[in-house]
Amino acid sequence: MIKALAEVTGNGEGFVFVRCQQKTSCGSCASKSSCGTGIVNNALPGKVLDIRVPSDKPLAVGSIIEIGLEEQTVLKSAAVVYVLPLVFAMIGAFFGQFLANLLAAGEGVIILSSLAFGGVGLLVARSVSRKMERDAGMTPTLLRVLGTSLTDIAVINAATEDSD
Repeated sequence: MIKALAEVTGNGEGFVFVRCQQKTSCGSCASKSSCGTGIVNNALPGKVLDIRVPSDKPLAVGSIIEIGLEEQTVLKSAAVVYVLPLVFAMIGAFFGQFLANLLAAGEGVIILSSLAFGGVGLLVARSVSRKMERDAGMTPTLLRVLGTSLTDIAVINAATEDSD
């Protein structure tokens, strides 16, 4: 299970809204300080995700919770988003080759056919991924409530001079 910390931003009936920072794989790589991708990743701010997580009870806004997502869910999502359009593009290339041989045309037919089928694959992937988002088994689960945010309980002395 892939785990992440999130902050509760709101409550609904049977769920809570949470906000968490998207993690990248560059944070765990040993050569992240010398890799170009790692340097760019550190320079850019991370993406913030707003997620709806099922919960039996309402939680205080600002609470820190741990959420989890099954690895199988991530693999299914990756297959839909990456593999499905690629398969459609390959089918389009084969179809374009058949048309090019049939019409005695050049490679332009193959390229256009592959791009058209790849575009259809993107639309199909978008539709399937939206259906997967609504599936209860594909949503993150609330693992545990860790407490309130440190910014809410920390008191900072804002005085600029010592008072004697």
